[in-house]
Amino acid sequence: MPKYKVPNNIIAIARRAIDYNISLPMSKRAAMKEVDGKKVFGTGMRTARRIVSGSIDRKQMELMRAWFARHGESEKEKEARRDKTSKASIAWALWGGSPGRRFVESKLRELEREDKKKSK
Repeated sequence: MPKYKVPNNIIAIARRAIDYNISLPMSKRAAMKEVDGKKVFGTGMRTARRIVSGSIDRKQMELMRAWFARHGESEKEKEARRDKTSKASIAWALWGGSPGRRFVESKLRELEREDKKKSK
């Protein structure tokens, strides 16, 4: 599956979010889940690491679009993100923040247009 270059500003957002998240005590970290009684990094941290690698594939972008759709429009989440130290705000940044959302939407629209052209 082809990979697509992630813009540097989005890489920087994800990198800062990873660093900040790791600096926090476990109880304050975003994107953590419990597996076999242990706290481990969840999808948000994996996504941030993929973003920081500099390229992501279409499947990852589709996952990101779905995540932003679930979390982006919720008034409760928007309110929680106003506090830049909240888990909601950290999680948003781990996924690339608003620039990440715009990049993914734009790139997927472009790919979907190409798919339509190929199918004609």
